[in-house]
Amino acid sequence: KIDVHELQAMYEDLGYKPRKQTEYGVSEVEDVIWEVDEDANGYIDWENFVQLYMRCRKDKSGKEPTRLYNLIEFMVCDKDGGGTMSEDECMEILFHRFGKEQMKEMTDKLFKHNSDEAEKEFSYTEFLQLVDDKNGILGQAAKKGR
Repeated sequence: KIDVHELQAMYEDLGYKPRKQTEYGVSEVEDVIWEVDEDANGYIDWENFVQLYMRCRKDKSGKEPTRLYNLIEFMVCDKDGGGTMSEDECMEILFHRFGKEQMKEMTDKLFKHNSDEAEKEFSYTEFLQLVDDKNGILGQAAKKGR
């Protein structure tokens, strides 16, 4: 079970500062749980977790809530648990979300650097900017693919 305090701690570990109040009058953490908590018991249990993940993986409309899904994908792909995602780890998300062909296109856009530069690392906040529906490269690509 994941409650408000555990989700808040996960965000803090990643250096993300959720809003203290959303337009609905609750904290962003409470709002994320509300989006997923189908049985309204105040926490995310295994059934809620699996249901959210599968709905978001299959979503072609772009209407499913993705805030927890993005956190899950980031944490799964952050293999070393260091709070950042490497290019290789990011490419894993690209492949799962968009397939091989689109992944190649997006990889060129995201990872433009000289061969002598170090591999880029993404923080969770930078990852959220990438997947943003309005301005992020991955968010825009998802809209095109729907």
